[in-house]
Amino acid sequence: MRTAVAAFDVGGTHSRLRGGWTEDPEHVELKVRTADHPSLEELLLACLRQAELRPAHLVLAVAGRVPAHGTVQLTNLPDWPPFDSADFADRHGVRVRVVNDMTATAHGMADLGPDEVRPLTRHDPAARAGELLAVSVGSGVGSALLDEHGVVHTSESGHVTWQPVNEFEAGYLSCLQQELGGVVTVEESIGGLRGFDRMYDYVSRVTPPGPALDERVSGARRTGAAVAPVLTSAALAGDPCGVEVVRLFAAVFGQYLRGVVLVCLPAGGVVTLTSGVLQAPGVAELLCSGTEFLDRFVSPGACHHDLLAEIPVRLALDPLVGVRGAYRLAVRDAGGHGMGSHQPPSPRSAADSRGPHEPRG
Repeated sequence: MRTAVAAFDVGGTHSRLRGGWTEDPEHVELKVRTADHPSLEELLLACLRQAELRPAHLVLAVAGRVPAHGTVQLTNLPDWPPFDSADFADRHGVRVRVVNDMTATAHGMADLGPDEVRPLTRHDPAARAGELLAVSVGSGVGSALLDEHGVVHTSESGHVTWQPVNEFEAGYLSCLQQELGGVVTVEESIGGLRGFDRMYDYVSRVTPPGPALDERVSGARRTGAAVAPVLTSAALAGDPCGVEVVRLFAAVFGQYLRGVVLVCLPAGGVVTLTSGVLQAPGVAELLCSGTEFLDRFVSPGACHHDLLAEIPVRLALDPLVGVRGAYRLAVRDAGGHGMGSHQPPSPRSAADSRGPHEPRG
């Protein structure tokens, strides 16, 4: 039976909708600026109206912790009111499931073909079976583990702290502590929503930007656009300030990735990254050949460096992997063919908790 379904990947900067019918391979897609809407409910309704969709099943992948009661608050949108998924479902006659955005990303990565990933190390990721660690570095930073049984385990790993390795990094951490007070997380340090602004402000004190870069950063800030693409583009063009920003980003990110792998993949597996920053042309090459990213990840001489050296790291090339995974779940919940035998939850609205256990469809 054809059933209308829709899925959202709601991020701190952009949100994406994918909708269609369970028996139809075609679907409609939208991308909107998240901050252009005053609440999650208004964003959902506006996008569904624009797409002319009235779904029976709706999956929301949100950048934030998802409590069991289903009322969510997006981490990077504190001014938005809490979203009560059960109330929304009752008022609009739709079955709603809310998941952490990394749950959807992990499900989307499970379907990636060999031509949809790019190896960042010399390993052949297709030759390794077992567990998959999905890591996202976009507006926020996060990870989820897809274990060998197809079960997804999410985390709030982007909110762990990090340790400086040299004086330059110690200076950056000190600046962040003065600004933020108390604990400084990886997401606050390198996440695209505010981290690149902070890295630029810090690095530019030591390595002044050229006039063109300073003008482009100022222009992006005036319009509310992300500065990360401006800075990576400048780095690729050889601007010394842009290069140093990317090097700082890569060092902290590599160190973070090492810690998450040691926690989640002690027996080995595959790491798949998704990142609008890294997917831009030339940035992945710069990350691997012109920064300490891989050296910080493996940390030669440190305990278990041999394990890290054997972990394949690859980059997902599909920028829609999050909404792709959410849509997969929506179709599966609606009983769509070819999407597994999972039945929709009995309540009209259901939420995944912080550690969902989702069998892969």
